[in-house]
Amino acid sequence: MLKELFSRFIDLLDAVLFEPYRAENVIASWGTYPLRIVGVMVLILAAISAGAGYVFITPPFTGRSFGQFAIAAIMHFGFFLLLPYTIAFIVDGFAQSRGKKGNANITLRFVNLSLSLFISNAAWGILLAQLGIKGGFGVITLYSIHYGLFMAVLIRGTSYIYDLKFRDSFRINIITFLITFFLPLAMYSAVITSFNPSLQ
Repeated sequence: MLKELFSRFIDLLDAVLFEPYRAENVIASWGTYPLRIVGVMVLILAAISAGAGYVFITPPFTGRSFGQFAIAAIMHFGFFLLLPYTIAFIVDGFAQSRGKKGNANITLRFVNLSLSLFISNAAWGILLAQLGIKGGFGVITLYSIHYGLFMAVLIRGTSYIYDLKFRDSFRINIITFLITFFLPLAMYSAVITSFNPSLQ
């Protein structure tokens, strides 16, 4: 039972991240309740990893680091919880303005599962810190890597979900990117300056 569920979960992520042409069918094959549980699990793991990644990339580590991690993880969870709704609303609206049929529910699930890319945030944070890419520049680099990959997945996904040409999908997602890109950076700046006295 668990082995089959895990296999379906991996297949779901594989469809979303690497084979978006079958993502709509795979997402639709899951029930609402199991899909919601999977979505929350992805959000929790992504938020914890994102919080840890931003702590790893901003040494020195002090007694405040755990508090910084906890607040960053909670704030990322809130951000990741709201982001799919924002993106699905914008993308679905633009797609319908191009004469395409609305598909906000699948887009919402697709965006939610695409956030699984942020689960690697902590590992990238450690790698960049070891390479000497730390502090504010490290944060921007770390964030740009993940948000860039996230947007690349969304561009491919919306092309298939709405049957859009690559050019239209790219344009829609770039507008979405510009609207949403600076929200986490502003959020992170507020968190880091609250816990790191050297930045105050």
